Amino acid sequence: EKDNGWVRFQIESYNHFIKFGMQSIVEEIDSIQLNPEAGEFKLKFGQVDIGSPHIKEADGSVRSKERSSPVFPNEARIRNLTYAAPVWVTIMPVVNGVQDKPEKVYIGDMPVMIKSSICSTFGMNSEELIERGEDHNDPGGYFIVNGTERAVVLIEEIAPNKPIYEKSKGEIMVRLNSEKSGFRQRHLMERKVDGEIAISFANLRNLSIVTL
Repeated sequence: EKDNGWVRFQIESYNHFIKFGMQSIVEEIDSIQLNPEAGEFKLKFGQVDIGSPHIKEADGSVRSKERSSPVFPNEARIRNLTYAAPVWVTIMPVVNGVQDKPEKVYIGDMPVMIKSSICSTFGMNSEELIERGEDHNDPGGYFIVNGTERAVVLIEEIAPNKPIYEKSKGEIMVRLNSEKSGFRQRHLMERKVDGEIAISFANLRNLSIVTL
């Protein structure tokens, strides 16, 4: 606990999401099929890129690390701003099976978790943090939205797509959280003493597996 900190798992989970999770979601979507009057046309999605925290000023200028003007969490707190980073996706138009020139498209902002790998404070020592007006003892693991610190409330969940078996008085129950593409559905399957197998999910209760 002393080595990892009490919010380390939060930060590691966020880092994994921005490094692998967002890309996997885009790969599952793969493309969007459009139906124009003349020929086949679809948009195929490719690489996801996330920049560093940025701020758009009133005069239209954008500040970010890439523009030699990094944005730090404390500024977002003081100015009631959202500490977020831009997200781009490479989109390739495909017309009648022929792929056109890919283009990097800005799709929105991703809230940045404090102390994550894309946070401006990442890798800074205590002296550097203090110099920037940051708390060097801040464990991170939260977000800043409109100047307000927001933490993710954790709940214990059954691991997705992993069956959990229970046996009681001759009955066998299997609990399964089925998940794909961000959608999740809980299932409960029961084998009763007489051998009947039933399933419950959504608004259905004790539906015969044969009927399903």
